[in-house]
Order: sequence, then C-alpha cells, then structure tokens
Amino acid sequence: MTLVSRVLGGKAEEIGAAATTVASIRRTAADLGYVPNATARILRGVSSRTLGVVVYDFEDPFLGALIGALQRLAHREDHTLVLTGFEQRREDPDALRPLAKHGISGLIIVGSGGRENWLEAFLARGLPVARIGTSPGATHATVAVDSARGIAALLRHLSSRGIRRVGFIADALPAHRERRRVFEEQAAALGFGSRPEWGVTRSESGAAAGLQATRELLGRGGERPQALLAAGDAIAIGVLRALQESGLAVPEAMAVTGFDDLPLAEALTPALTTIRQPVAELARTAFAWVAGAGPARAGTAPQVLLPGELVVRESA
Repeated sequence: MTLVSRVLGGKAEEIGAAATTVASIRRTAADLGYVPNATARILRGVSSRTLGVVVYDFEDPFLGALIGALQRLAHREDHTLVLTGFEQRREDPDALRPLAKHGISGLIIVGSGGRENWLEAFLARGLPVARIGTSPGATHATVAVDSARGIAALLRHLSSRGIRRVGFIADALPAHRERRRVFEEQAAALGFGSRPEWGVTRSESGAAAGLQATRELLGRGGERPQALLAAGDAIAIGVLRALQESGLAVPEAMAVTGFDDLPLAEALTPALTTIRQPVAELARTAFAWVAGAGPARAGTAPQVLLPGELVVRESA
C-alpha cells in the first residue's frame, strides 16, 4: 500500500507519516475532489465515522431541532451523517436505500415509532442502534423526555393558579397518544377533575389537530375545562387560534400549555407555558451510544428518560 493510500485510508499515525506530509496529501486530495470509499475502508479494518439518521417526519419542528443538534455533534466529532427518513410517518423501505450505499457504523432513529419491520435488518447485522423517542418493547437503546414528570409539573403549576378542571388535546403521533395516557394517570393521581369529553385526539397533525380538536370540544357545550394541555407546542398553536375565534381570552377564560418549547413558543400571543425538552442532551446521549463504546454497541437496550423543564409564560 502506498504512502498516499495509507494517509487517505486513515492510517497515517500507524506508519508515522510526518504531519506536513499528511497535510499536503490531504490538501491535494481535497483539490481533486477525492472521497475515500467507506465500504472499502471498513473491509480494511478502518472504522467508519459515518452514521445513518432516520427521521420519522421531516415536517415535525421538534424533530427538526433534534436533527440540528445531531448535525452539530457530528461536525464537532468529525463524523458524517447520512440523513434519510419518511414523509408524514409513512414507512417506505425505498427511503432507506441511501443507508445501504454508505458504510454506516451506526444508526440513530429520530422520532417515536410503531412496528418498524424495516429496522430488523439493521439489528440483525449487529449495527448499534439508538432512538431519540419512545418505542414500546424496543430491543434497541432509546432516550426520551420523561413525559410523566413533565405533565405532572404542568398540572402542579395549574393547581397553583387555582385551576382544577383540565382537558387534553392531542394528535395521532405515538408520543402524543402516550402523553394523553400519562395525562389521564397524572390528573387522577393529583385529584384533578378531568372528564372524557375534555380529551380530544385528532387524526390531523400539529396546529390543524389543535384547531379542530378545540373547536370540537367547545362545540359540545356544558361545563368547560379551565385549562387545556396540548401534547405538543405545534398543537397548542391551533388550540390558541380556536379559543381566539371563540372570543375566549387566554389565560383568563381558559389557560393553555404546550410541550417541547419550540422556538416559536415564546413568540406566540400569549407566550406559551410549556415543558422544555432537553434537545442537546437527547442528541448527545444517542450520538454517544452509537458513535462511542456505549450500550448500543454492547448489545444492551437501555430505555432512558431525561427530565424536561417547566417554562412559565403568559398562557397559563
């Protein structure tokens, strides 16, 4: 193997090549547009620094924040990300083809999932896999925010404001359905009044779900909740719009809370009280598991929950 091949193949240190020589070779290679073949490097025993990232919904603003955090980590740690995913959570095997074309050494899934038959092939190869999100019965490592603690914090805050009648608005995303289940448990445990008709889950996603669900709830008549908890900040946007349409002042007539603390949460009118997800720590945990010698490589499947932070603003 020539000196040039060894340097470009990542073995400069092994052969004791001078730093000036290495820099010159790499500079020339860059000028020529040379990119080492990842598969060939793996066959030669050189560890790939390329990670696959599968995103469940590119339109989800929270998942977008996670992608940004992962990209910053990869840049800092000298890794390359191969980014692919699904539109509106429709699992399309063809979308995964880019992963097969690169010698990925690990896989990060961004978003909570369902059956995921596509994932079995990656697990069968012994590839380290980690998910940012929840996945019931997962055999791979997962890290997510502790929704139970977050919702309990929101409920305690509402209680401190004298609010005891609460409802919940969600869309059909797995993580949001899980938050509704957790809400029902926490509301009962903390002695809140919550009726089945005050909880609405819609098939639409995001703001559209919040808008239609709140219209539906208000149209039922009868006693109303004093506060609506939205499963996500994007949903809360629709909730606020529906309440404004109905002439209900927030928070005077009805308080509203979100979950995620997207950048837009502070810019809403009124500014949204919510739970801030630890985006940087979620990304850092999954990245370390897959890129380092963490549990994803050791073949274990920890299910880690990280605490969120209550952010009190004007809406509740």
